[in-house]
Amino acid sequence: MNGQQAPRPSRRQAVKGAGMIGGVVVLLVGGGVAGWQALSDRPSEPVTAVQAGQDPSLEALAGAAVSGGPGKDGIPSIDKPRFVPARDAGFLRDDDRVFGLEYGGEVRAYPQLVLVWHEIVNDTVGGEPLTVTYCPLTGTVIGFRAPPGVQPLSFGTTGRLVNSNLLMYDRQTGSEWPQLIGTAVSGPLKGTKLDTVPLVWTTWKQWRTAHPDTEVLSTNTGALRSYGSDPYGSYPGRSGYYVKGGPVFPVMATSDRFDDKDVVIGVRVGTERLAIHKDLVRKAGTVRSTIGGTQVEARWDGRLGTARVVQSVGDRWETADFLDSMWFAWYAFYPNSQVRQ
Repeated sequence: MNGQQAPRPSRRQAVKGAGMIGGVVVLLVGGGVAGWQALSDRPSEPVTAVQAGQDPSLEALAGAAVSGGPGKDGIPSIDKPRFVPARDAGFLRDDDRVFGLEYGGEVRAYPQLVLVWHEIVNDTVGGEPLTVTYCPLTGTVIGFRAPPGVQPLSFGTTGRLVNSNLLMYDRQTGSEWPQLIGTAVSGPLKGTKLDTVPLVWTTWKQWRTAHPDTEVLSTNTGALRSYGSDPYGSYPGRSGYYVKGGPVFPVMATSDRFDDKDVVIGVRVGTERLAIHKDLVRKAGTVRSTIGGTQVEARWDGRLGTARVVQSVGDRWETADFLDSMWFAWYAFYPNSQVRQ
């Protein structure tokens, strides 16, 4: 059977596949609101809160790691990704979410319905190692590469979370990295910051229309998963965990400035941080700010229905270090962040 044309699984098949990802996901399958709400009501492991106005230290972040349910590599990374041309991606519907990447002269789409079951893709793009990561609990998608002077790294899942965010480990040194910040909080590479490559949230129809030559991450991963079901909810229309309630796992800082699951565009320039409510960019078209003495612009991309951020470098604009994030997660890591709303 051609894995690219497989039909969407039934609810029964989805439940069977969900069991493969670990105990936590069994409770969440099918977007079951009652399931994840029950999980959020369980006693949580305590974490140390940060002081107001201070971002948490690496030591505090390392100490705040809690079990997410599955063990180490219980959510398996994709280490030998396979791609198909757009015409062969029959497993995707027009409104399915994909994470779009333009890098090294290549154009790729990573379907959310695949990454929700794997969270990490150790890829090679433009001849360079590049790891694409997705944490469904925080809505964060980031591409990573090793910084100059550090050997190429590949990543796996620790089975633990920091601020409800994926805690990765690298297989070369065993150092541990919260995905949202991309900085090692423990191990031989503690304090090392990975170089980031932004990806954008969009729909399959919008991405393939803008990039008909795109390659698409295949469902032929070598793992038995219910691709097409989502254990947390649904992104077409946003339902389940993705829109309701607060974080399931403990976080170190909270803010009621926005609803927990509101999407902000997080921007990092040097040691400074800025959060811009995504709806503001959608309505305004362009949002201009200054962060750390650098001019940045969040621009709405109407073709893709998403936001991009550029920063001023001399007399030109360059892509900034930016990402979509649920508000609760951005604030938990960066309580000292500037905010535009």
